[in-house]
Amino acid sequence: MESIQNIQRNREPPSEGIMHDILWSDPKSSPGTSFNFDRGGGLLFGPDVTKSFLKLNGLELIIRSHQVREDGYSVEHDGKLLTVFSAPNYCDTMGNKGAFIRFTAPSHVPE
Repeated sequence: MESIQNIQRNREPPSEGIMHDILWSDPKSSPGTSFNFDRGGGLLFGPDVTKSFLKLNGLELIIRSHQVREDGYSVEHDGKLLTVFSAPNYCDTMGNKGAFIRFTAPSHVPE
């Protein structure tokens, strides 16, 4: 988590390193990892990878973005991985919906 927290975010995305890997990695339904050929970088990661990352870092949920979803969001990996994409009709060509996530106190469970 420390290496993620230390990412210098106010810059163009680099062509390698942790920021590159986080930006271009996407979930897949099968276990393990594989190269993300669709994006030309990053990895595809399975539910086992999500489970391991959450356990290792004492987390309950991963919320990510940067990947178009037809309904604006998706819930994957046994409900432990949410993708939220806020741009409707991305690039005026995709026809997707946009979405947002809301956390309500006191439980802070996403809605």
